[in-house]
Amino acid sequence: MTLAIRGPGRAIHQGPEAHLHGPPGQALRARVLGRAGFSLLEVLVVVAIMSVVIALALPGVNNLMGDYRLHSDAAAVASFLNLARMRAASQYAPYRLDSNVGAKTFELERLCGNTPSSGAGSDPNCTSAYNPFTTPSYDATGLQYLAPGNSLASCLPAGIGSYPGTITANPPGCPSVPPDPVQFLFNTRGAPVDGSGSPLTNGGAVLYLVGLNGTVDAVTVSIGGRATVWNWDVKGGQWYAR
Repeated sequence: MTLAIRGPGRAIHQGPEAHLHGPPGQALRARVLGRAGFSLLEVLVVVAIMSVVIALALPGVNNLMGDYRLHSDAAAVASFLNLARMRAASQYAPYRLDSNVGAKTFELERLCGNTPSSGAGSDPNCTSAYNPFTTPSYDATGLQYLAPGNSLASCLPAGIGSYPGTITANPPGCPSVPPDPVQFLFNTRGAPVDGSGSPLTNGGAVLYLVGLNGTVDAVTVSIGGRATVWNWDVKGGQWYAR
């Protein structure tokens, strides 16, 4: 039996199938909903594929993050060297960067300069312009720490075939008794000097940074005072300035 209800401008037909399947359109929605979503097997397959992809990519991501932290530490050391040079020239007082290899830290320190060793305003430790004060005069920037997993070295690391930049040799004591701390000193003109105020030898001064995955960076100070960050390219077997 078919019922027809007519009104102004429209007609609604309801046949026997409407009684069996409910309101118009419900059967279509049921068929669409029956095909929506994923089966449990499909979800498990997708999860398994994602797990494999993540497992393959994770070591590469870890290496990239480790390299980034190492390069950031090297850049920070270079920035502090430039700051020490500027402090020395602007305050007309020798400055140095103290790098503690064992503690993996570095900080800026003002040295005696023209402070007398006796008399008014004296410090008994100031027998040389490049001596530290009896109570160390550290810069307000404070003590800086390397990122976890990174380390410092004063000698050329094993497996590296050449020195970075203008450096021509290891400091005295390498490799049996490597220097610690490593100190970069600047005179009142902002020029790098040794502990007696003499110009640097061996092409300048260098500090090496070694990452958790074996990546090696170096920060050099040339005889002219330029601070440069270098990265050792294992495949190419040479240093590249960053």
